[in-house]
Amino acid sequence: MSSPNPVVTLEPFSLYISTTQIFAQPGKFHWSFYLTDAYGIATRYHWSERGGTRGVYAEGVHVQVINPVTTYSASYNVALAYFKVTGFNPATPPNIMQQAAFSAFPESYLTVRENRQNGLSCRTWVLQVLRTLITWRYLVRNDYPESIEAVVKARSMQVENSLMTSFTGSVVVYV
Repeated sequence: MSSPNPVVTLEPFSLYISTTQIFAQPGKFHWSFYLTDAYGIATRYHWSERGGTRGVYAEGVHVQVINPVTTYSASYNVALAYFKVTGFNPATPPNIMQQAAFSAFPESYLTVRENRQNGLSCRTWVLQVLRTLITWRYLVRNDYPESIEAVVKARSMQVENSLMTSFTGSVVVYV
């Protein structure tokens, strides 16, 4: 009998970009990073809403250990794919990802709408973190973050479209 929420096995000492389906917005996805440790246990880093607290920034970086990584989140969103980012140095100190994540967008605007109007989103945050990791030489690639973005967008759309027919679980793709 198959699991109603299949586990996705991620390789140890690896960096992944994950896209999650956003309901009622075909072709748009929530972007996150998953960084795995020596045992393949993942820590999720993502730019998302802070929960509506007034007087503080609308969005920020959230960090959470996810064990196990599964196809569906606790809120039943579908993780369309986990894209293993090639060129990531497995000897990267654990705090480097957190430093890159928090330095990408040091501040947010007071509303999500203002963030979008000023180019701050989960996708642009992922691109900025990639740029930071490349600059700091923890990610070595012969292309630009926008090349990764194009592959992630295209493949996520393919997986999302396949949801219309038959979906068997999240996929792992190398970029």
